[in-house]
Amino acid sequence: MAVADIITTPCRILYSAVAASLPADTVAADGDWGASWTELGYTKTPLSVERTAEKIEADIQESLTVIKRGNKMESLTIETTLAELNLDELALAWGGTYSQTAAGAGQPAKDELVGGDDPETLEYQWGFEGSYVSAAGNTHPFRMFVWKGVCDFGAALEFGKADPTGTTLRIDANPDMSKARGQRLFKLQKITAPASA
Repeated sequence: MAVADIITTPCRILYSAVAASLPADTVAADGDWGASWTELGYTKTPLSVERTAEKIEADIQESLTVIKRGNKMESLTIETTLAELNLDELALAWGGTYSQTAAGAGQPAKDELVGGDDPETLEYQWGFEGSYVSAAGNTHPFRMFVWKGVCDFGAALEFGKADPTGTTLRIDANPDMSKARGQRLFKLQKITAPASA
């Protein structure tokens, strides 16, 4: 047991094209993940990660107890609420086409998102990063990568007088079938010590 393993941390949310290079293990907490990754803004709620599995059970007449259990179906869902109202980020959850128009003569500057009636969903690679202080006093990142994930089209957009506008961001993981069985949904990474010189 170690007190350093009790982690309370804000979480960065980043996304990239599927199969973009992951940040190097040596990238410090809150460091730059590279040009392939885009960081989302502030969040109103903690990041929630839920992995569930639907079980299959085998029984035989010769035993009163199930003799074998396995997984029939599994899911991985990540959810939070974005605190900023940016239409380019909203496009991740709602789909559609995002555009910007610059100000001009008789034309105000504007952002627009146009969408609806599109059967396709876009997959992105997702990354989530928090940090913690080790027993040695060093700050290290704790990261999660989801190889392929689509945003929920039912994501809510909330307006209220007491709370900032928020957009629910829900990501459902799809398997990356190019990876080995047992490695197709996610990767968790906790850096525990700096690299040696």
